[in-house]
Amino acid sequence: MNGDNPKLGPSSAAFAMSAAVTILFNTALTCVKDAYPPLTQFMNRLTGQNWTTQGLADVVVFLGLGLIFSKTSLAAGVSPSRLTSLLVSAVVVAGAGLFIWFALS
Repeated sequence: MNGDNPKLGPSSAAFAMSAAVTILFNTALTCVKDAYPPLTQFMNRLTGQNWTTQGLADVVVFLGLGLIFSKTSLAAGVSPSRLTSLLVSAVVVAGAGLFIWFALS
């Protein structure tokens, strides 16, 4: 690796992007299932507990997007600092979104 121009491997970059999207997906799903009880009931029926179903959905989204991103060149050209910023931004947006959602509901 060249110290002047650091790069992540294609899989690392792909799964970092996938993690950012999955974080936002998890936040959206939390709000939607809280607002729409039939979805919560459906998720409860699938695994016995809606949070278990949500966790499994997060794993599927993370792995699926990670594999898709690793097969394309989308993530390969993104710098490590930009991916770090993307992940931090996703966590901040998700945390603020959940805080606002549960504070107002």
